[in-house]
Amino acid sequence: MEHLTNGWEPDLDDGDSLLRRFVLASGQRSMDLAELAGGRTRAMPAVTTADPASPVLFDNIAVLLQPPAYINLDATVEAVLAFYPPDRHFVLFSAWPTPDLSRFGLVLMGHPPLMYRPVGGEAPPAPPELEIRLVTDGAGLRDFVQTLMEAYPMPGAEGTSLADPAVLDGPFRLFVGYLDGAPVGTAGARLGHGLNDVEWVSTRPEVRGRGFGAALTWAATLVEPDLPAALLASDDGQPVYEKMGYLRIMRLTVWHRPPAGRG
Repeated sequence: MEHLTNGWEPDLDDGDSLLRRFVLASGQRSMDLAELAGGRTRAMPAVTTADPASPVLFDNIAVLLQPPAYINLDATVEAVLAFYPPDRHFVLFSAWPTPDLSRFGLVLMGHPPLMYRPVGGEAPPAPPELEIRLVTDGAGLRDFVQTLMEAYPMPGAEGTSLADPAVLDGPFRLFVGYLDGAPVGTAGARLGHGLNDVEWVSTRPEVRGRGFGAALTWAATLVEPDLPAALLASDDGQPVYEKMGYLRIMRLTVWHRPPAGRG
């Protein structure tokens, strides 16, 4: 029987669809961070896994690369479980709805919105009191991680793979926003798969509502202005990103595996 292209063959061009581009970029982003931080990775036809042994849940990521209907999902989940130590929490991202995976010890986290921004346009002027700096050294990286931990917030995240200075040698562009010399917000992007893959947007609570988060997101969105951008939004964040030209595409599915002994 003739094979009909379904858009998720492992050897298909990255740009076959916007969703494919984002899925592949997400899997590679997590593996890049883990490898730069000295962690473990494994790329399989149906899923990527990354284990930097981070205390931050979203550093330890498995990303489905094909729709559940096109793979042996049970075997794929079993392979993911075999990759991670029992005491490691991790998340499993799927761009598609999945069956109930609670029988594997996974807990449904939610369905974050995926948003996409086509190429074109320019950023409006940033608030004049905000200074946005590209992270280029250890001091800037410490400001980035500390601000992200406190503003997002991510308590206890000192050991995140983002804190490793080797990240600065990878395909990442990280930005910190400063107000009166103090760091107040962050944003970043990974470049690859023809995409500005925007992540790590945060603003300290005491300065929210002043346009700082949007200005930092613009910096990450236009790292490579000739490329489109994509990000995962919160429900509250979607209207902000829409004003920047981002489009609501769909919702993903995210599962969490708690560490052994904790549910």
